[in-house]
Amino acid sequence: MPELIHYFGYGEMINESFFKEQGFECVSKSNVTLSAWRIVFNKIPTDPSAPEGLGQINIEPTPTNTGMMEGILYEMDESYLPKLDAYYHYPKEYTRKVMRINRHDFRTVNGIVYFAQPDRIKTGLKPDKATMKILRAARKNMTMLYFARLMNTRTLD
Repeated sequence: MPELIHYFGYGEMINESFFKEQGFECVSKSNVTLSAWRIVFNKIPTDPSAPEGLGQINIEPTPTNTGMMEGILYEMDESYLPKLDAYYHYPKEYTRKVMRINRHDFRTVNGIVYFAQPDRIKTGLKPDKATMKILRAARKNMTMLYFARLMNTRTLD
């Protein structure tokens, strides 16, 4: 019987259509929160032709250790782990860590979380409208307050 992993999808990966377009499948999914972390757009793009000032999605601890961010916890076959690593360019661009994630039924689950390597982030970067469009299409997977805050993010273009 195949082993299953839990993967915390945030940013574009909260959009199930985008998740599937990347070649991933899941056994189940549930809305979850990651306490004391927030979504940011401070990841330096890997594409050398990316516009100046463009920031990709990343997560970081909140400065006051309060608050939370939302995401999707995908339960998937462990055979997808190398593909997740390739998607995130692990370990060069992102690091991978198992963290405690809060499900909305008040249970906590260990899940794989990716976040940018410290030398691959920069302050002052902004997302592009294409990224925000992918996020907007996933609004059914977010609370209204979280979605509204996310959509107030200034874009580069």
